[in-house]
Amino acid sequence: MIKKIFLMLLLFNVSTNAQYLNRTLIINSGENYYGTGISHNEQEARDLALKDLTSQIAITVRSSLVQKLKETLKNLEESVESVVETHSAATLRNVNTIKKMMDDGRIECFCYMKKSEVEKVWDDRRQLIANLVEEANKYTEEHNIAHAIKLYTFAALLTNSLPDENVVYQDVNYTIEIPKKVNSIILKTRFAFLGDTLLSDKEREITLAVLHDDKPTVLVDFMFWDGTNNINVQGRDGLGTFRLIDASIKFDELKLFIKTEYYESRKEYPIIETLWDLVNRPSYQSRKVIRLDKKQKLEDLVKIEKIEKPEKSEIKELTVAKYKYDFDIDYKDEVPVMEMIIQEANKFLEVIEEGKSDNAKIQFGDDPFLYEKVLNYMEHNHPKLLDQCIKGIVDKTRNGYELRRIRMLHDYPTIRKQSTEYLVLDFNNEGKLVDLNTSISNELYLRFVIQAEYGQDWGNRQEIIKFLEKYRTAYLTRDIKTVNLMFAEEAIIIVGRKLETKKLPEGMVKYQPFGRQPGYEYLRFTKQEYLKRQRQIFNSVEDIFLDFSTFNIVRKTKPSSIYGVEMRQTYLSTTYGDEGYLFLLIDFEPDTLSQDPLIYVRAWQPNAWSKEEMIRTGDFIVHK
Repeated sequence: MIKKIFLMLLLFNVSTNAQYLNRTLIINSGENYYGTGISHNEQEARDLALKDLTSQIAITVRSSLVQKLKETLKNLEESVESVVETHSAATLRNVNTIKKMMDDGRIECFCYMKKSEVEKVWDDRRQLIANLVEEANKYTEEHNIAHAIKLYTFAALLTNSLPDENVVYQDVNYTIEIPKKVNSIILKTRFAFLGDTLLSDKEREITLAVLHDDKPTVLVDFMFWDGTNNINVQGRDGLGTFRLIDASIKFDELKLFIKTEYYESRKEYPIIETLWDLVNRPSYQSRKVIRLDKKQKLEDLVKIEKIEKPEKSEIKELTVAKYKYDFDIDYKDEVPVMEMIIQEANKFLEVIEEGKSDNAKIQFGDDPFLYEKVLNYMEHNHPKLLDQCIKGIVDKTRNGYELRRIRMLHDYPTIRKQSTEYLVLDFNNEGKLVDLNTSISNELYLRFVIQAEYGQDWGNRQEIIKFLEKYRTAYLTRDIKTVNLMFAEEAIIIVGRKLETKKLPEGMVKYQPFGRQPGYEYLRFTKQEYLKRQRQIFNSVEDIFLDFSTFNIVRKTKPSSIYGVEMRQTYLSTTYGDEGYLFLLIDFEPDTLSQDPLIYVRAWQPNAWSKEEMIRTGDFIVHK
């Protein structure tokens, strides 16, 4: 036994001496960056060693980065080191570590990497820039100006975190390409004065058409100075409506600016938040001057496409003008309860316009679910009806009927945001109002209608759309119960306006990640952290705004009843903002547990941008 212990000690000393001999060779070779850290905690020791290593890299790139840095409270050396740390924290994967236990119980970590490996670190950043620009290019093609410019802004910020004079990746010069793209968007985006309503002697409502490349913009952010505050406006589906207050009601022209910086969104991605105050950002001339003395007609500016159902039957029109609000309704199938639908919609709009909880109690008090949702919708979004004549669409749904596209103005004072939105009202088979939700963009809706023509699966796609609209509205109405259900570990049963959960048989759904996707345990952890934080935010902040920047529906071939929903959501509140990637796996013919559609999987990945890291429909096998 004594000989065995002696032999182990001898081997340990030989190993330690060999490590230190290697360490000396590493330092003296001149081919490596290296650093040392000492702590009782091994992870802290390694972090300190990496910081030391990073400072050596920073010295070599200082002269290349100095022209790209902003004047900050930090000195030049600290700024350069902070920029380099944004690379090392994310991508220093080829670092080797030698560890030693010291006499006082602390751990010494010696980290080193080949100088030639640093180019791979820069290349990871170049690839991230390329990914962001690729996404921004897609948004531009879809006329989603807000999300396109935001991603171009983020990508431009990242180019200034690299030592390259011109950031080139796969033969694209992003230093030149990004400003070129943004300036093209600004040039091709135009505003036209459509409507003007004097609401009182202190309030005036303005409606503008917003077109990109002569097509309605899906989303656009712009701002103007009203004499007291900078007002942010979000236009949707080619229209932007906002209100002028007090002295600004006398404006005969409006100087507005297309938004090109997204300060409030910087926290959506940790690297962007870190770099925001460190490196320079490009500036753009985005001013547009709009005369408010000559109105134009939308039909003269752009051809508006009608939403058509997959079937080729003729779309019918119905105009009803005997209630307080007129309705100009498109519909395909016969709607025997149309009179009841319009009557219920009028009742709802009167409650919204009056904005009083007492009226909501009178009209919806016999339905606790709807009553609470109407109250929360009014309290947290300050909605105002924008049209006295509603040009809507009535469609048959799985549980009754829906009336789409009631145009509203939402106001979020603490983030100085006014947003044009569209409501969807849901009715049961008797025509009674049972739910309300905010709709997806018209462009997305049209896209899914067209896709359904090929797959002959409109009913399933319609159900997915309605679920995602319910999901978004849960945030806008602070419905933490619904949000919790949507992120629960159990399967979700979609049962109309409410959700329930069920346990899945073990082994029914298998997760098989390809590439660099995270393990499923990681996703479960992040969901719990997310929900905990979200509950606190719901209870404490004044304003919350959530929207989808991407939303794709992917049908699996086997089983064909399975659909994947892949989407990116943008979240903004009075005190916090983030962006994340949400994946849903939905079965429309579950065979077990329920005859209603089942959501098997919800995977939440905060701040995920790399395609290789995102969970996709193909990562799951369902055994039925």
